[in-house]
This record gives sequence, C-alpha cells and structure tokens, in this order.
Amino acid sequence: MPTQRGTLSLILLGLAVVATPALSQTLDRPDPRKGEDDCPALPILCGESVAGALTNQDCQDDKGRRLDAFAFSGTSGREIVATLFSSAFEPHLELLFPSGEDAAEAEGENPGSTARIDFTLTQTSSNWKLIPKADDPGVTGAYTLTLLCSGGGNPPPPPPPDGFFVDPAYPDFSFRVRIGPQGAVIAGRREPGCQSETVCVSGALPGRVEVYLRIPGPRPNGFLWPTIIRFTPARVVVDIHRLSTGQERTYVLGAVPPGSSDLPGRLDRTGFLP
Repeated sequence: MPTQRGTLSLILLGLAVVATPALSQTLDRPDPRKGEDDCPALPILCGESVAGALTNQDCQDDKGRRLDAFAFSGTSGREIVATLFSSAFEPHLELLFPSGEDAAEAEGENPGSTARIDFTLTQTSSNWKLIPKADDPGVTGAYTLTLLCSGGGNPPPPPPPDGFFVDPAYPDFSFRVRIGPQGAVIAGRREPGCQSETVCVSGALPGRVEVYLRIPGPRPNGFLWPTIIRFTPARVVVDIHRLSTGQERTYVLGAVPPGSSDLPGRLDRTGFLP
C-alpha cells in the first residue's frame, strides 16, 4: 500500500511486496520550495516499482505542482521504460539528464491512467532522475512509479511458450489468441503499429484487427486488470503468460448467438499482481 511521504515501499516486479530494511528508504521531509533540480532524491533500481504519495509537504515546481525525485544509474545506449500510475491525479512524469536538463516527459490522460517514457540513455551516470508529479498544481495522492531497463540490470526474460507472441507494450507478458470454433481455430496474429498500451490481434485476414488486449494498472485494488475487447462474433480464447513468474491466465469468450448485436468482452480485476 502507498505510504506517507518520507517512507517509500519498494516492490520487486513479479513478486510479493518486500518489506525489509534493505528495501526501505527514508528521507528528511523535503523543502516545499525546492524544484526538480534540487529536490532530495531517493534511489530506484532497474526492475523496481515504488509506491509513494504526493503530499502538501513535498517539493513543487514553478507551477505549484507537487513532486518527488528518484535517481538511478544508467549507461550510454541502454534503453529504459519508466511509467507513473495514479488513480488520485493525472500523472505527469519527467526524465532529467544528469545535468538537470529535461530529457523526456509524458502525462496520462486522466486519473487512473499511466504516463510512460521510452528513452535510450545518452550518458553513463548515476544521476539520471525521474520526477513523478501531478499534472495540476496543488494536487496530492498516491502513485506507483516503475523503472525497467534493457540489458545488464535485469536478467533477460525466458522465451515465450510455443504458439505465444510478445509485444513491446507489455514486455513481461506473452499472448496466444485463438479465434473460431473448435476444429476450425485460427491462430491470432499480432498486428504492429497498434495504439498505445494495446495489443492488436488479427484473425482470418491479416491487417484486420479482431481482438484488442490491454493490461492496465496497477488499479486501486493493487492488481493489473487484463482486458479483452473483441470485434468478432466468433469464439475467442486468450491465454496470457507472465514471463517472469510463469503465471498464466486463460479467458474463453463464447460465440455470439446469431442476431445478437452485443460483442461481450472480458475484464479480470484480479488478473496479475504488479
């Protein structure tokens, strides 16, 4: 659970919450007058999620937006993915060069969305910074910040099971989609160029998307919520496999009766823990 500012709980991706002294960091209460460049920073490591909260005692930028700061080490050429989720406010995430200058930024569409930065580091330094903040001044609330890195810091994930495919939108998951009645099943194909945080899957005709897959979260109950949206009346079976843990979920959407105008999908509110 998110904690009050000053104490942050670190969560190892794919495992349960770890509450050990080595994974808890405490800072003195920050000076609210400090901005991104001089706000005291906590460390964040590749492969970690941090559950934190913005409060009225946190640092703020020149627009009055409350913020926290996190520092991490990176080498030139390394690719990172940083995400900020909050159900309490519209998330705004910034990446700063070691010099303190802006490198990249992203924002969610509304509370309950995710801001995501994909970036290739251009310098080797231990002073890269991530700045989670609310998009509006004076807004506070809980958030989850996650940092993933290519190579070096994280062991490579195992290959997906046979018949599964991977998608860069969800690097820790693989997917298998089967469309049609038993005995006449068509293997779903991943379609590139899909919209953000969405896996597009075609069936009988390449390029014609019949299934959308999403795994938003963590949501307020702490889980990732696998979501299936379909555009075909045929039977759809979706297998979602977690590469880091081996956990797997299977969802069966029955064929839609003739004459029906409804195409029911599926939302699993307890699919996977972050």
